[in-house]
Amino acid sequence: MIDKNMRVKVSAKGARKTSQQLGGVNSQIKNLAKSAGLAAAAFMGARGLFNAFKSTIQVGKTFEQSLANLRAISGATGSAFKALEEDAKRLGASTKFTASNVAELQTEFAKLGFLPSQIVKVTEATLNLAAATGEQLADSAVVAGGTLRGFGMEADETTRVTDVMAASFSSSALNLEK
Repeated sequence: MIDKNMRVKVSAKGARKTSQQLGGVNSQIKNLAKSAGLAAAAFMGARGLFNAFKSTIQVGKTFEQSLANLRAISGATGSAFKALEEDAKRLGASTKFTASNVAELQTEFAKLGFLPSQIVKVTEATLNLAAATGEQLADSAVVAGGTLRGFGMEADETTRVTDVMAASFSSSALNLEK
């Protein structure tokens, strides 16, 4: 005959064994969750790296297309084109505008009849005008270039012209359109 104490001991043993088994299962679940988390983190990291790589390639393609447009419209070759390209890279790295934006601005000046050597002289001042006024680069190029041409001024006087424009626009109701 099994007495009551014996049943309690057997039940306590069974409870401990069940508890140990559940603890093992719990540990395995935790390990699986960690593995799944690591796999998800690895996937997200790889996806982020892929997106960054894709974005870098796209930026490069956009810049190359901007340069191709500039070359076609300006007719610049050799060292003249190299100077435009280097200027676009320098200003793209040191202003709020990208190198592609700078090359597009240079293209606008080429459309206005500026020579490559003149474009290098007018680009930075025009970028500063656009940044100060919040205007589009193409509009800034048209106004700055038109002002230089209209008053018979040289390209190296662009900074003076754009500084006067920026000061006038910021202290009055004037803007590029007016």
